[in-house]
Amino acid sequence: MITVMTHTDSDGIISLALFLKKMQSIRVRTYFTTPVQLRDMICQSVRGKRSMGELYIFDLAGENKAIYAAAIYDKVIWIDHHQWEPQHVPEHVKVVIDKNAKSAAHVVADFFELSSPLVELADQIDTNAVKDELAEKIRETVGALRYAYYGRELNEKFKKLAYELATEELGVLDNYSDLRKDYGVWIEKLKEEAKQKIKYYTVENIKVAVFEATEHIPVYLISNELPDDVDIFTVIIHMPPKERRRTPITKLEFRTRTDKNVLKIAEFYGGGGHRQASGASVRDIITVPELLNTIQLIYT
Repeated sequence: MITVMTHTDSDGIISLALFLKKMQSIRVRTYFTTPVQLRDMICQSVRGKRSMGELYIFDLAGENKAIYAAAIYDKVIWIDHHQWEPQHVPEHVKVVIDKNAKSAAHVVADFFELSSPLVELADQIDTNAVKDELAEKIRETVGALRYAYYGRELNEKFKKLAYELATEELGVLDNYSDLRKDYGVWIEKLKEEAKQKIKYYTVENIKVAVFEATEHIPVYLISNELPDDVDIFTVIIHMPPKERRRTPITKLEFRTRTDKNVLKIAEFYGGGGHRQASGASVRDIITVPELLNTIQLIYT
């Protein structure tokens, strides 16, 4: 049995597509998740299983507890490009991290000795330096799926897209054109809302922009609209308690327009990522004043 866990973004989906290309006709059990949910997802995946088989993890930063949870599988290959340092790794768990790679897909391709046009597309998307129409189509398709679906249905849509991309017949992206059009209408409304709701602050000569939301948003689209002198752009996503989740969760996304190292603040909140793009999830309510105080503490 082969199980794959990968990130819920374009890089994670392309990483899965490259793996599927390597494995050819073999079907795999697939989970799309985030770093903060990874350990729980691993535990959920082994319920009722007598034989664990192989686990492959792509584009997900980890921590010791997640590594220990993954070790229940007979063989683990963990491939990533985020900045984190694994510790106490069991012998049957292989962790491959290339912090200098532009995408996790690039590391996956190198590890499995694959050559694919998908790698360059993933590099463009994950560094927010899209110049190819196909890269933009993939990024918009993933965003449109996240906009239109959720839960198990979204998982199945992501899996279907990964299998389609694995064939490298990228004309299949045209099948999502109507979905992308609906997504585009929502995006334009979001941009207008952002212009009205983004608030700017100065913390000890550091220019900070903050946008508060109550649902997932494509952060790069708003970030690209900001002035070039914004040192730290933060999206605060407030997620209230639900039936199965009794505590509120605040998702934080950090970006910069001036090459400020925003990984510092993500790590303060228990998250991770890269110097110019990072994030965290906190089981609590994070307010703007608290965020500004944290920025002052870290950067001054």
